[in-house]
Amino acid sequence: MNKKMRRIRVLITGAGSGASGNLIRALKSLNPRPHVVGLNDDPFTLELSLAERNYLSPKPTSDLFVNAMLEVVRREQINVIMPTDDQVVKVLSDSRDRFTIELLLPRYETVDLCQDKHKLNMFLRRRGIRVPQTYLVRSLRDLDRIFARFSGAGVLWCRARHGSRSLAAFPVATAEQARTWITQWCNFQGMEASDFTVGEYLPGRHFLIQSVWLNGSLLRAQSTEFLDYFAGGNNPSGVFSLSGLAKTVVATEALKVALDAVRALEQHPSGTFCVELRESGDGWPAITEINAGRFPSGITSFLAMGSDNMVALFVSAALGQPITVTDQYGSALEYYLVRDVDALPQIFPAADVLQGVCRIDPGQVANEVP
Repeated sequence: MNKKMRRIRVLITGAGSGASGNLIRALKSLNPRPHVVGLNDDPFTLELSLAERNYLSPKPTSDLFVNAMLEVVRREQINVIMPTDDQVVKVLSDSRDRFTIELLLPRYETVDLCQDKHKLNMFLRRRGIRVPQTYLVRSLRDLDRIFARFSGAGVLWCRARHGSRSLAAFPVATAEQARTWITQWCNFQGMEASDFTVGEYLPGRHFLIQSVWLNGSLLRAQSTEFLDYFAGGNNPSGVFSLSGLAKTVVATEALKVALDAVRALEQHPSGTFCVELRESGDGWPAITEINAGRFPSGITSFLAMGSDNMVALFVSAALGQPITVTDQYGSALEYYLVRDVDALPQIFPAADVLQGVCRIDPGQVANEVP
């Protein structure tokens, strides 16, 4: 690190959340250690913050939220801001002209497009980038027509076009199932039928590819595969956007699709892009969504390991510091990430699985029982 790193002062939004904790642990691994400030509108969640100093803010939906952020930036001499959820990314994007520091966000149009999964799907499809065939539900009457377009396809995927963490996502086999599912969300969560899409169900491997860019140049990308889902058994679909078990992989085709998508979104991309893909039945990866402008909460620990700490790369890029990357396309070694409630995420190489763990021979034990 050069001497300029001593002046790093980072503001983390959503302080106290799991996403903020992963980011702050990554930042604290740097030498010298940055000064980290936390911000949240929830005073109870803020009690869990790992930041050195914390501020209670208005809700991000409030007109006063940006004013509060600007005051914290001024008071704490903040030079890097790292949002942890799409809502704050949108607020920062819309108000970027009010900040005098480099936010390192994708373009305003890119942020808006990526936060609408249906519009993103159509955008990428028009540019020849693989996405699941998907249709917007304009009304409940549309469902029979949509299902007819997938004649003989079996299960389809119904989900909300906005939101994160697999919001309202559910596999449906008939138009009536989709109608019932959407009606439940409309009745109890105040959603509209037009908030949903129905599309091709992708049964294959689940990839997440995170990348950091600066002025059109890829700084680093890391490919990961989800092997098990966080609380997946409590979700009707069995699928969730947060992993309980994941590993680093070399996924050449998925990586190419992901990077092509980012370049299709912007000629000179800057900032973070998290591309989520699923494989079709014939093994081809297709993009299901892109989170632009933030790091994903589930795999940040992966991104911060090794000499090419992606969180550190983001900070250096935001500050205009010299950047050296040893492995642009991420680790080729196989590492596993395990996560659970109230437990720190743990990363270990494949060779260390079950190392130091005692084994039991159930057959031997049974033979010894009188």
